[in-house]
Amino acid sequence: MVNGVENNIVQNKSLHVGVLTPPNELYKPVLYSHAEADKQFKQLEKDIYQTQKSQKFENKRKTPLSVVLTIFTAAIGAGYLVFKKAMKW
Repeated sequence: MVNGVENNIVQNKSLHVGVLTPPNELYKPVLYSHAEADKQFKQLEKDIYQTQKSQKFENKRKTPLSVVLTIFTAAIGAGYLVFKKAMKW
């Protein structure tokens, strides 16, 4: 049977209280005209599109020359073995 519940607040007599510092000034929103806001939105949209386009795999990396040469050498070797086997028949 449970006689009681542990109370951690009573055991920790020193509570940790932080100091809150208020901001020096309040945020003042900047109002733009419709034309200026539209211009900035289009510029932002263009920047995002260009970033996404440049991050595609096709634009980002090319196949290394060592991989191409390895595949080419393997294909020539396999072709040679098949040709040699076909000539024995």
